[in-house]
Amino acid sequence: MRFSVAILLVAALASVNAQKAEYSFKPNGDCVQGCLNKVGKGEFSNWSLDPASPYFIESLSYENDKGTPKYSKFMMNAGMCMTSCSKEEQDIYRAQFQVKNDWYMANKDTYGKNGNGTTTQNSSASKSVVSGLVGAAVALSAIVLV
Repeated sequence: MRFSVAILLVAALASVNAQKAEYSFKPNGDCVQGCLNKVGKGEFSNWSLDPASPYFIESLSYENDKGTPKYSKFMMNAGMCMTSCSKEEQDIYRAQFQVKNDWYMANKDTYGKNGNGTTTQNSSASKSVVSGLVGAAVALSAIVLV
């Protein structure tokens, strides 16, 4: 029994370590996407919202590095442009904005370092999952030994 607990723990840890930081969100809609691209290319000539692009994270920084001059300028111009977009598209953008920002903050330093557009996560969330799995394995071992 102890051997099977160890195998399960190793498999669980391997699964956590293999998680990829994929950027998969609902599309913004043509108008909002057009605004982001228009303003982005105006600010940064290599602008790309393609996760496989080497400029992807740098492009996202304009929309996500809050408190910086580039963020303020980008958001002001993109926001003005988006006023001509449908309410539905604006709602999609607003609904995902914080989640996308959280993703960016968690992955900006490592995304793309281990391949095209994905990287192994090294976040506190992954560490918490590992800690939880280790605790569960210890508890399970104690139950099996009793």
